Amino acid sequence: MKIIHVVTYVSPDGAFGGPTRVALAQAEELAARGHEVSVFAAAPAARAASTEQDGYVLRTFPAQRPPIVRGFAFLRARGMLRALKRTLQSVDVAHVHLARDLVTLPAASLFRRQGTPYVVQPHGMIDASDRLLAVPLDKFATRPALRGAAEVLALTARETSDLVGVAPGIVPRRIGNGLKLGNIPPYEGRGDVVMFLARLHPRKRPLAFVRMAALLAERFSSARFVLIGPDEGEGAAVRDAIAGSGHSEQITWMGAASPERTDELLATAKVYVLPAFDEVFPMSVLEAMRAGTPVVTTDSLGIAADCRAHGAALVTDGSAHQLAAAVASLLDDATLAEEIRIGAGRYLEEQLNIARVAEQLESAYAAAAGNRR
Repeated sequence: MKIIHVVTYVSPDGAFGGPTRVALAQAEELAARGHEVSVFAAAPAARAASTEQDGYVLRTFPAQRPPIVRGFAFLRARGMLRALKRTLQSVDVAHVHLARDLVTLPAASLFRRQGTPYVVQPHGMIDASDRLLAVPLDKFATRPALRGAAEVLALTARETSDLVGVAPGIVPRRIGNGLKLGNIPPYEGRGDVVMFLARLHPRKRPLAFVRMAALLAERFSSARFVLIGPDEGEGAAVRDAIAGSGHSEQITWMGAASPERTDELLATAKVYVLPAFDEVFPMSVLEAMRAGTPVVTTDSLGIAADCRAHGAALVTDGSAHQLAAAVASLLDDATLAEEIRIGAGRYLEEQLNIARVAEQLESAYAAAAGNRR
């Protein structure tokens, strides 16, 4: 099949986070299975570019947004719609990694108007919202995009409910994020590094990580507590919190890192901590599991129940004290850390192997293309 993926933003620092990593991983696996795949996205560059990588073609377009606006809601991809329109006659199906933004919503509208079969996968980015701009945007763009899709892909039962709330009448298909699996890196010999690797966004709660680290620093004097990720609104507060913690020699923010370094960095950590609230399917948690790094996270995640069921992570209420207690237990107890590593490996193999996800995508694409015929 000839398949197009559309995702909001691709950048060297991985600023758009999990949806981009998922889109590229899906493209790589689908290409390995013999499909002709192209990924379209905005990027921080002055000119459009086309690059062959990992078996698929990445087509990027200059990202534009108002200079005083943060985030991605008002981001545009200059020239992308024209390029998409020129390719649609030969495309079997499009896959839109949908968000409330000016990259993916216009793409979905184009596919709908042109009669191109498409599926949407919002990655938890679309839920009920009473924000001033969300109400008209949902009426004129989000809801039609969801209802016009041949398939709506949801990660969890909670996301299914959220999507039906936005567009009553749709019937989402459940599909998880997938990872390319291999040998789990060894755990022995790692230093006492406790890591946060995510965007510094309020939803990710990097300040909770700093507060947790301050509680543990004296007891684990050889430990280092490291935050890695681009600033998405919390950078200044994180710097202030580190400076005021009294442990700035142990707690550091390294800034953003290239997505290509994610596996390498996670494989150096003794514990990975994501204190996020209301994340549906955080890829960084799954990537830490793949790196063989025990995970501490919160019970508001969409995958919290699965993590508990498989013994794949220590799940807390997200408070600094519970996070600290969970991290301390892993640093103190090598047997517990190994049990979590084994549970995580079992969870990944049984539910999140990218090969199985690709099979589900092929089924969704075949159904979509069949509807057009």
